Amino acid sequence: MKPLVKNCADPEQVKQAEKKVKNRRDTELEDIRFLLETRQGKRFFWRLLTHCKVFESIWEPSAKIHHNSGRQDVGHFIMAEVVEAREDALLEMMREAKGE
Repeated sequence: MKPLVKNCADPEQVKQAEKKVKNRRDTELEDIRFLLETRQGKRFFWRLLTHCKVFESIWEPSAKIHHNSGRQDVGHFIMAEVVEAREDALLEMMREAKGE
């Protein structure tokens, strides 16, 4: 990935870089919202969160705890992305998973 700014002392370059970062983030959140509009998308995210054990303990009496910690960290990232994209989506996914 190439740098967005060649001269950080140039306020115009910094402003343009900030705009690109914001546009990129807006696109990422739009993508997540698009997926959350479908039952399939919500089920997929819920399956990922379940696989990552975001609602479970990572405790293991062995070095596997480090593996579990990494898995859960990814799950927390996914959960934060979902909530940022659409605040009510996580609760909605929980309700739908409980109903299935």
